[in-house]
Amino acid sequence: MVKENVYPFIVEFESAVLNISGWKLTAGRPYVTEIGALDQGDVTSIVEISGDIQGAVAISINEGSAIEFADIVTGTTHDRMDNEVEEVIAELVNIFAGQAKKHFEKVAAVSISLPISMHNREFSRPLSDNNLRYICIPYQFNGESKFVLSIAIK
Repeated sequence: MVKENVYPFIVEFESAVLNISGWKLTAGRPYVTEIGALDQGDVTSIVEISGDIQGAVAISINEGSAIEFADIVTGTTHDRMDNEVEEVIAELVNIFAGQAKKHFEKVAAVSISLPISMHNREFSRPLSDNNLRYICIPYQFNGESKFVLSIAIK
């Protein structure tokens, strides 16, 4: 995993969350998963990367924080997890991955899939490569755990 290929996803994730919700996140200590494992919260959304750079980028969030984030984004109140909350989290990963893709366009051909989302640890379809190790960065806002950003680039 090349640092130059990981860093744009981190920068764009933090920027997207701040711009969308006003949350200035604080990164915790990164860790690496076992092969084939993805740190999954109550809601996880992932995009796969193909082309000259390959891998996947995901965000995971607990249910309460996902609802809180969706309330901010939509300007409405959600009393439970529903499709709209999941779609907000999927759109977040779509936004920051799309912005990160722009960092690579001058040096590499890169495509990003539509987001794959899951609730309660069950993806709607299998990932194309389950042999990845993810660098996971936990994030907090105001001392509360919010997101885990997971990046696997090969």
